Amino acid sequence: MYSLTGIPYYDHHTQCYKKVLKINKLPPPNTPLYQIVKQVGPIKLSPFQVDSAFSGCQSCNCSNLSSCCNFLITKINNKNELMCVDEISNFFSFLIENGYTIDTSITSMMQKSNVKLSNDLICFFT
Repeated sequence: MYSLTGIPYYDHHTQCYKKVLKINKLPPPNTPLYQIVKQVGPIKLSPFQVDSAFSGCQSCNCSNLSSCCNFLITKINNKNELMCVDEISNFFSFLIENGYTIDTSITSMMQKSNVKLSNDLICFFT
């Protein structure tokens, strides 16, 4: 099961802030979802943020990559650009076309729960 959230991201190329799509873990290789996931190290939203102990995913020594890496969704037709939350219909179409299922009951339960995720929860899917 995956969680899909929206997180703030600073695009250094366009010098704009965006809200992009993030999943909680890296999908298995050779799956459709794996093809549109970009592994990104800790995200700095400001040049004033101090670097963390992790300099990036390739040098990450932690046992759980999700604690130091972000798994961001790319645009389906352009793997060099990240998908923004306003393009979520494209992502949902991708999920359905590739046999994934959006779990509305767990998503609803978590959105009503007192336990809140640190980022904006969009949905859970399998």
